[in-house]
Amino acid sequence: MTDYLAFTVTAIILALTPGPDILLVVATAARNGFKQAIRFTMGLASGVIVHTLLIIFGVSALIASSPMMVKLIGLFGAGYLFYLAARIFMAMRQQAESVENSKNIEGSYYWRGVIMNISNPKVLLFFLALFPQFARLDAPGYQMRILILGGIFQLVTIGVFGGMAWLTAKSSAHWMSHGRYRHIMDWVNVAVFVIIGVLLLLNSLR
Repeated sequence: MTDYLAFTVTAIILALTPGPDILLVVATAARNGFKQAIRFTMGLASGVIVHTLLIIFGVSALIASSPMMVKLIGLFGAGYLFYLAARIFMAMRQQAESVENSKNIEGSYYWRGVIMNISNPKVLLFFLALFPQFARLDAPGYQMRILILGGIFQLVTIGVFGGMAWLTAKSSAHWMSHGRYRHIMDWVNVAVFVIIGVLLLLNSLR
C-alpha cells in the first residue's frame, strides 16, 4: 500500500509538471472547450494502458533496446503532429465554419490523444524507467502490480488534465464565441503542434 501511495503522489507531481501533454490539453480546452479537451484527455489516458501492457509483455524493453525502433516511433509521432498542424492551417485558409467541415478537419480528439501518447518514445522510456521502481519485480505477482500502477496513473491523468481542461474552458468560455479569439487560438494550436513536433523530431534524429 505504501508503494501505491508513493506512486500516486509521484504521478500527481508528474502530471502537474508542465509538458507537451498538459500544454496540448490546455490549448484544446481554450480553443474548443471542455468536451473536446476531455476527449483528448481520455485518449491520453487510454495510451497509458497501452504502455502498461507493453511493459507487462516485455515489448517496451524490446523496443527500448533497439535505437532504430525508438527513432522510428519518434519520427512517426513528429510526422503526426505536423499533420495535425497542417490540418488546422488548411482549415484556417478555407475558413471552414460549418459544423460538418469542422468535424471532418479536426477528427476525433480521443484518437488524437491515443496516437500522440503511444507514438511518443519518451513516454515509453519514461514508463519503462518509472514502473519497475514501484512494482517490486523481484516478488511474485509483479504483473498485477504493474496493472494497478497503470490504472492509478490513468486516473491521475484524467483527474489532473481534466481539471486543467475544465478551468481553462471555464475561464475562456466568454471569448469562444468571438471569431478573432478563435483565429488566434488556431494559430496557438498550430504553433504548439509544430514546436512539439520539431522537438520530437530533433530528439529522434540524434
